[in-house]
Amino acid sequence: MELRVFNVEPNVVPFGFGIILCAGLGALALWLGRALQQARARTAAQARDIQALTHIQERLTNADCSQAVADALDALLGYSHAAAAQVWFKSDSAASFTPYLHRGLFPESFTLVPAASEKISHFSALDALPNLSAKGFVELVQIPLLWQSQVVGMLEIAARHRGELRTLADEWCYAVGRALAAKLEAAQELEHVRAQLADEKRLWEAGLEVTATEDYDQVLRTIVERARELIHAEASALCLWNQEKEIWVVQGTSGTPEAFAVETLQFERGDGGRVECPVVRFKFRQAHLDLPVRRNGHIVGCLCVASQTPREYSAEERALLMGIASQAALAVERARALQTMGSRAATAERERLAREIHDTLAQILGFVHIKTGVVQEWLTQGNLAQAQTELEQLSRLSQELYQDTRELVLGLHGETDATHDLADMIQTYLERFSQFCNLPTTFERGDLDVTFPPAVEVQLLRVVQEALSNVRKHARAKHAWVSLRRAQDQALLEIRDDGQGFDPAHPTRGFGPRFGLQSMRERVESIHGAFAVHSAPGQGTRIQVTVPIIYRGQDV
Repeated sequence: MELRVFNVEPNVVPFGFGIILCAGLGALALWLGRALQQARARTAAQARDIQALTHIQERLTNADCSQAVADALDALLGYSHAAAAQVWFKSDSAASFTPYLHRGLFPESFTLVPAASEKISHFSALDALPNLSAKGFVELVQIPLLWQSQVVGMLEIAARHRGELRTLADEWCYAVGRALAAKLEAAQELEHVRAQLADEKRLWEAGLEVTATEDYDQVLRTIVERARELIHAEASALCLWNQEKEIWVVQGTSGTPEAFAVETLQFERGDGGRVECPVVRFKFRQAHLDLPVRRNGHIVGCLCVASQTPREYSAEERALLMGIASQAALAVERARALQTMGSRAATAERERLAREIHDTLAQILGFVHIKTGVVQEWLTQGNLAQAQTELEQLSRLSQELYQDTRELVLGLHGETDATHDLADMIQTYLERFSQFCNLPTTFERGDLDVTFPPAVEVQLLRVVQEALSNVRKHARAKHAWVSLRRAQDQALLEIRDDGQGFDPAHPTRGFGPRFGLQSMRERVESIHGAFAVHSAPGQGTRIQVTVPIIYRGQDV
């Protein structure tokens, strides 16, 4: 074998290496340029994504949720160049997604409810969605609305040109979905709070209406009517437990008459104090809710609402009905207490009339009977002068008896009237008193815009009557005055005269002014008022009564 040796020029190798090196450096520079360009493009795209996301989030700060979501979808469509977007949302009361809001073209084509998924779904072919493809849509992306790791809705974005949705990065889409979910959940929570406040306001208003009346039947009617209205039911009923007879008694119903088997019914208690409602017909018990009316740990009644359309009552509705049931217990107890108080007041008034008849009319009649016997004795003896004297005394006693009888009848006519306030009733009584008793009486009516409970009005009117009775009988007055006005947080009632007066420390016994003072004092104290007598011999008498205007716990 022959070995040949080639001689290479010394400058040939460096030259070739330089060419290769330059080519490599050029390629590297080109690659770096392209990489830098791509990095700049990615940075610019990320900046646009961030800017678009910020723009969308800013739109979601609007307090009006629907308007905020609409503005956010408009910004999203403007950024992606897509043709339509729709939000599906599942509220607490809904079993599946329902359309919430649509922006863009052809909202009627978004009819297929998307499946809940935590992952983003891309559809490059819409053969399975003919409603969308028929309108020219070619691409669709479904983005989950995630809230606290739960899918609460879906966002659908549809494009009519291919490639428009490829620019939407998954992370960016997830961020948009989370922002929409947060807004919708916050709005839903706000609606819950508003609904709760509205329920509490309605419950408060119902409570005011229930406690505003002292009519027992009206209280029961109000309870069942408000229960039906607040729960949006078709029928409601209130049954009360009669402890003495151990039966349920239907006390009130509200709603269409065909919902009830009977208007009034009595039935025995079931096991454990519960019983299937026999009041509402089965047809209307497709959505039936009943709650016991409890007072001091005992069941005193049952309040129920019903409808013929099946539905589940929400926790808020149950809580609302429970509040009405609690108010029902208080109202029923209050009404019963007022009835008891009314019976006691009537009994007390009868006893007062009996005492007054005994202490005045009966005693005078007894004295007349004695005097009549004396006159007969003098006539038998032929002593006409002495008989004449006794007859004159009988005439005076008869006149006094006549006045007392008229005054008693006048007092009975001076009962309280629900259509007039206390001042009007006092004015009417004084006009009759002045006419019947020939004693000028002036009413000084101050600025007292107060409506007292009937029990208070009765006692104050009786004080006026008894005080004026004392004036007529004992004061020898030419004039009497009655004033009613407000003094800060109290009502001030005064009865005064220009008569002979007396010493309050030593009132006259028998038929003197002492007769009615104790009775008046007891009346005033029974309504939490204060009673005072100011008098002196020769200086007339002034009776002063103060009653708190804040009565029954509120400014009446």
